[in-house]
Amino acid sequence: MLFFGRARENRIADDVIGSADGGACLFIGEPGVGKSALASRIAEDHGAVVVVANPSERMWPYSGLSAVAAGLGGERRVAVDALLERGRDWPEHLLAEQLSRTLHLVRDEPDVVVIDDIDQLDGASVTVISYVVGRLRGTGLHVIATSGSMGGRAPFAGMRREVIGRLSFEESLELGRAVLGAHTAPAVLRSVVASTGGHPGLLSRVRLTPCETVGDVPLPFPLRLTDDDARGRAPGEPHLRDPAIATVMDLLSVAPVFGHDRLRAAAASFGVEVETLIDDGLVDVHGELARISDPARRLRHLSALSVDERHRLHARAAAEHAGAYPATVLWHESFADPTADRERLLVAAVDLAQSGEPSAAVEFAERALAGPLDAGARCRLLVDLGEALVLQGDDVQARYYLRRAGTSCEPTVRARAALAWLRATAATDHVVDETMLHVAAELEDPRAAERIICESARLHLWRGEAARARTLLESALEKGLASVESTLFARLLEELGADVVLPVTVDTGVGPAIGARPASLEETLVELSVGIMREEYALVRRRIRALLEQTPRLAPFWRDQLGCLLVTTEARGGDPAAAREAVADWRREWVPGRAPDLANILVLASAAALDPAGPGPTDLVREGRDLCRREGTPTLLPWFAVIEGGSALAEGRFDEAVAALRAAKDAVPGDDPSLLRADPDLIEALWLSGMRGEARARLARLEAASQRSPRRWTALAVSRSRAVCRSDVEGAAAFRAAQAFLRTDDAPYERIRLAAARERCLPSDEPPLPAPPSRPTGKSRALTAQEREVVALVGRGMRNREIAASLFISLRTVELRLTGIYRKLGVSSRVQLVALLHGASRVESRDAVRPASATAGGGVRGG
Repeated sequence: MLFFGRARENRIADDVIGSADGGACLFIGEPGVGKSALASRIAEDHGAVVVVANPSERMWPYSGLSAVAAGLGGERRVAVDALLERGRDWPEHLLAEQLSRTLHLVRDEPDVVVIDDIDQLDGASVTVISYVVGRLRGTGLHVIATSGSMGGRAPFAGMRREVIGRLSFEESLELGRAVLGAHTAPAVLRSVVASTGGHPGLLSRVRLTPCETVGDVPLPFPLRLTDDDARGRAPGEPHLRDPAIATVMDLLSVAPVFGHDRLRAAAASFGVEVETLIDDGLVDVHGELARISDPARRLRHLSALSVDERHRLHARAAAEHAGAYPATVLWHESFADPTADRERLLVAAVDLAQSGEPSAAVEFAERALAGPLDAGARCRLLVDLGEALVLQGDDVQARYYLRRAGTSCEPTVRARAALAWLRATAATDHVVDETMLHVAAELEDPRAAERIICESARLHLWRGEAARARTLLESALEKGLASVESTLFARLLEELGADVVLPVTVDTGVGPAIGARPASLEETLVELSVGIMREEYALVRRRIRALLEQTPRLAPFWRDQLGCLLVTTEARGGDPAAAREAVADWRREWVPGRAPDLANILVLASAAALDPAGPGPTDLVREGRDLCRREGTPTLLPWFAVIEGGSALAEGRFDEAVAALRAAKDAVPGDDPSLLRADPDLIEALWLSGMRGEARARLARLEAASQRSPRRWTALAVSRSRAVCRSDVEGAAAFRAAQAFLRTDDAPYERIRLAAARERCLPSDEPPLPAPPSRPTGKSRALTAQEREVVALVGRGMRNREIAASLFISLRTVELRLTGIYRKLGVSSRVQLVALLHGASRVESRDAVRPASATAGGGVRGG
């Protein structure tokens, strides 16, 4: 089997083998998951041989030990062979003790042994090895082994145990490309990966014709698998011991979905309760439909069925669904009747996609396209399917079906296809396909044309191309297409510093939509963006959360857009804890295989730059810069430079900060400093680099800009920059003035920035205002995932007992984790930790407890 991924497993093996004293690790996985390939890779990386269990020798006691001894080599092999020769008739416990003693006495190379399928060794060898591996410390020997599921047994108790999971979606795509060929159509590749559920054994056995591979003909469902005689094939899963459950699973496997009520009745006829299947993780239920929860399990069931068995099960399933589920009946009948109504199957595919079943929708669509269809209906329904898949976040499949739809004669269908194509192409290729503007020019419906133009403008703006967005909006005005959405978009462009595009009389930020009709989601997104630019963070936050919590749930496309806006809100609002939580919520909405675009990476980097306990934005900034260069889109580089400059300032690399922030300011000229947000960091970096004249000059320009574009952030930036530029004369008094300017509703991160600026700017003989510790740069200083969970719950106000109950850990474990957190973050109490998380000022508390004599004694110059 080809080897892909497994970075986690390789890292674990390296950690075990890296121990000088010796150790052992057991990797456990289901059949076909790639255990043997993993064992071979580990052995190759460490110059070892793989010991393979021979099932035919299991009847011979200690035959497995002899095989393991052969993998030792050198003096160790000679000593172990001699011991086995003497101890053939010894009881297992005596041989185990002697073998452990021998390994401690005799050291030699190689010091790594890899055993594949260790559970297949003879029972006596398993007993002896179970004893020995628990006592390897001090031998210098490292044992890495693989095993199938242990069931209720618990041998090898002394070995570290790790489960080999399925491949990730990205790793499965890589393996699928290697198996099917580099020319495989992306949509075909995704369908194959989804159907095999990340199971490398099944994925390696999929075989398609050349035409199926490139997408010229519909995919065959179920997928064809090459026979594997070594595995043995029988109806049902080998681990499903109950024949009744195996029969129900076989019935479920012949279709992507099964009516929930009909499944309940069918299962009852076999004496099986559906709740049992759900509780055991065999079946999932979504609304009125049920399915086998694991696509790989379904494919294994199907591959084990003969053709006659499949026809019999299709007939049974069609009878079960008769009356209430006509589309499902048609699915099953189509396998026996090539003349079945394919149009209704395609309608069912659209319905499934709209109801959140994209994988089932693809199977129905491919089944429908395998037969004759009216050209007009085919085009219309494929556009419907493409639209639905875009809203489900499956943009690759959406483009595949939109391309196969061809060009419709109906203007409304062409308009919907153009809009769906714009969105799908932007998500997959990270470009704006402006050929769709030709469709808008040909449309007679002004609303449809405006929708395409505004979507193109929105995508350009999302990429930082404000000038192109403005040009498109002006073209809509010239053609007389401007209505509500164009008006909102013009307002957004004005907030971003563009000249007035059209007269806007409504000036309410996140108010109700313009006009009497309810606002569309597109219009709502633009309104929310305007609110973010106007710093109406509380209103925007409430509005987004209301949309995300509404019933029925919005489609994944809209939830992703809203999640991104929420992260932007919290990042620009300067709340580290809220930004961290918003990022976690947003990531949970991502569909498998999604590749974030430049703008998404920028949003994530902005949020990461706020979090003192996180890994920092460095990797995201590097990824964003590389993507800008590869895609030839430099418009967002200045924003990445601002984040990079801010990190350099925080780490004391002042000259680097000046270079990055100057470049950003030069690339994005404008009157509103709150857009780029580079000025206060640049002024401080210049001041600390000794360029104080330029720092004061830039402060004067910032003060003038704050009068022209009054925003709260700009006022805070001016206050902090003044404190920096006056610190050489006024000292701590300058920063106390800036501290007094802060309001209780100001961004928590602004308090953190002010504290950090004071610490950097004040002379060393002054007692600095306590600042948050710099971001941990070494591995030993970074918070672990478990510690970050505790920090998040502390930030919510939970007590230790509540945290322990929430995380299902002991109270003592919570206390130990908090001790480690305090040490890493440089705080000494829970109060200081909460202050660090929420930006509570520690200046006031310090000044309040400082004795009057300390203040009067001249300890703070100018105070």
